Amino acid sequence: MIDQIDFKRKLTSKIRKHKQLIILFGLLIAGFLLRIYFADKFIKESGDLRLYADWGEKFWEYGSKEFYFFEKWYYSPPNYPPLLSLIYAGSYWLYDHKYVLAQIHNATKLVPAFFIVYFYDHGYYLLLKLPGILADLGLAYLIYKVVFQLTNNTKRALAAFSFYLFNPISIFLSGAWGQTDSLVAFFGMLSFLVLFTGNAWLSIPLLFISFYIKPNFGVFIPLYILLFIVKRPKIAQVAFGLFFAFIVFYLTTEPFAKEGLASFISWLAKERLLPTATVTHKASVSAFNFHTIFFTIDKTSDKAGVLGIPANIFGLIIYFLTNILSFIYLKRKKYSLESIMVALFAIGFSSFLFWTNMLERYFFSSYVPLIVVAFADLRMFKYMILISLTTFLNLIYSFFRRTVGVIADLLTKDNFLMIRTLSVVNLISWYFVLKQIYVVKFKGGANNS
Repeated sequence: MIDQIDFKRKLTSKIRKHKQLIILFGLLIAGFLLRIYFADKFIKESGDLRLYADWGEKFWEYGSKEFYFFEKWYYSPPNYPPLLSLIYAGSYWLYDHKYVLAQIHNATKLVPAFFIVYFYDHGYYLLLKLPGILADLGLAYLIYKVVFQLTNNTKRALAAFSFYLFNPISIFLSGAWGQTDSLVAFFGMLSFLVLFTGNAWLSIPLLFISFYIKPNFGVFIPLYILLFIVKRPKIAQVAFGLFFAFIVFYLTTEPFAKEGLASFISWLAKERLLPTATVTHKASVSAFNFHTIFFTIDKTSDKAGVLGIPANIFGLIIYFLTNILSFIYLKRKKYSLESIMVALFAIGFSSFLFWTNMLERYFFSSYVPLIVVAFADLRMFKYMILISLTTFLNLIYSFFRRTVGVIADLLTKDNFLMIRTLSVVNLISWYFVLKQIYVVKFKGGANNS
């Protein structure tokens, strides 16, 4: 009896000691299961997911050396960097070996029969979505750690963690749509955080991995270079970082290189990556941004005039001005962690707002920093909510506009009034955050490395 009481006391003590960790783990499981629920949903609506499924399967049919060069594709030829192509190929390989689940079930009963049935029907789409889903869990934890460091407030950090984990935007992108923007953001954010702590040797390959999945974090290259110079890493760290990045590059690129790495990368950039980024030549492809206030979404050319300047040039001018403003702010704040988060949002969202040929998902590189900023300084919270609302509606419009007529009609009627209004909300919210960029005050927490 005494032993039982003593055991209960020790168990209670351990639970209290690790209460926060248990809560985080429980919420992560809930967030994971919520996204898994959507794994077999909206397959018909997600043309992108069917495209990725085709790439993953055809990788094994055509072989890696012919993968990028094969011309007769059902949807379109692969136009993402090799690392992401390998991820899709790996998803199909795992699904193609689904019979192993039945073997494990017959031998040990560890795999439930209902899951085997589900996996045979929907397992491939689940595996295609899984990298983005797991990255969501990682991003939620990064948000928790950064907000706690900035505020020294456990409840606020947990609120930020939960806000992202159960956010319709992140759930829809990874769980329903099957996009990998969260995977790009996870490695990109981790790269900046690791650089902040002085570990350039790890930051370099992490940033390369982010870039080699999708080059979305390319908008932060000027900022990264600035922080790299400020941190002044030792030559040995830089050398190790470049070496590890090259190893990742070689291992993920060599399987596709038909006639050598250099010639393949040159061809891939010219024939696949760069044309994909600008092929439409639209002021805005599907993003609710500055250009959709005045121009027609997915119709107006990126050469249309803005104050007498071509829209694509105007966007670059605003982007570079935002970089300069952010660099001044960073210097004033002595390159503290909070100032880096502000700069990441300001620069990332400026590219979404003002660059041409933007898709609806390209806001995501700035979204995690925005959440950190908003929960660290609650004056920014209302702007985060507004941006969350507009960008979520942007995602819904882009995803369903060809299959659910009522959604397209609602947002495009009266000369695209709703889209123009939401675009104004995005612009104003970004402006007011930027307006306060010199007066943002974060309470508590460690600010400098």
